[in-house]
Amino acid sequence: PKWMQKTILNIQFKTSLCKDELIRVCEEDKELMSKTKGLFIKYYHINDEKNLVGSTYIFNKEDNARDYLSSFMMDGIGVRYGIIPESLQVNFGSVIMEVCGDGLFTLDNWFLHNWQDPKLF
Repeated sequence: PKWMQKTILNIQFKTSLCKDELIRVCEEDKELMSKTKGLFIKYYHINDEKNLVGSTYIFNKEDNARDYLSSFMMDGIGVRYGIIPESLQVNFGSVIMEVCGDGLFTLDNWFLHNWQDPKLF
């Protein structure tokens, strides 16, 4: 169903910041990220071996992911992360299937099992 579609945004880049500075910026952005329209979750990641950092986001729809990317680039969010411009890579994708390990649940599974509970809405 359309209401269950999700979009993944992956941003990856090299940074001029040291790891401690990068972690500080990530911590400072947590509240801003929690208020981002349509964002389900954001994963911050680092690859010390390749000197790459980035984030993987799961949004409720592509329009919200593209709006966030625009603000990341235009409102200076990316600048705070010390992006080295020529290293920036951005990818979008639509989630077509979700698999979780034993004992884990997905937002979709939770909704399907709880959507009739009147206390939730």
